[in-house]
Amino acid sequence: MAEKKPNLHRTLLILILVFIPPYWLLFTDEGARVSDTALLWLLGEDDVKLSVADLNAGYSQQDIKTVYGDLDWKCAAQQSDFGDSVCAARIGTFNGFPSRLITFYFRNDHVAALKLVYRERYHEQVMGFFIGKLGQPANVAEAVAAAPDADSVLEWRLDGGALYIKKDLGKVDEPSLLWLARSPGP
Repeated sequence: MAEKKPNLHRTLLILILVFIPPYWLLFTDEGARVSDTALLWLLGEDDVKLSVADLNAGYSQQDIKTVYGDLDWKCAAQQSDFGDSVCAARIGTFNGFPSRLITFYFRNDHVAALKLVYRERYHEQVMGFFIGKLGQPANVAEAVAAAPDADSVLEWRLDGGALYIKKDLGKVDEPSLLWLARSPGP
């Protein structure tokens, strides 16, 4: 009986199927996000899905607590530039991005601001996500200017408010985004 020669195509296909998924998960940004998100899910961390484009001041504190009832909210009356009360919760992911903390600020029991602290490693991906969902920021020309006085914060003007994200994070900058119910500018 003749000995079978190994099939080179099949061997290469098996090697590709064995080595490409771990490479993708470990050495690409998207793969790292997927594996980190899966790990956070396995550890029981909460996932928050929120359309910032649909957020507006019409939502009350109770509405937020009802929709995100699984979160362990810590709420208190606290005067700030953003309102008169605040609710914060530790989270694992926000719209699929590993995150740490979500904070809603309320004025007269209605949403006035939202602050999300995400993991620094995903800053560029979070910006890309919002560019994909909301389009280019309103101040994109000022932000990409090569001048030293170029805008350092990207701004999206939305129907219900405005979203702000730093263009680049410095060593001491917190990786976060801020949504305000009213845009301070024109």
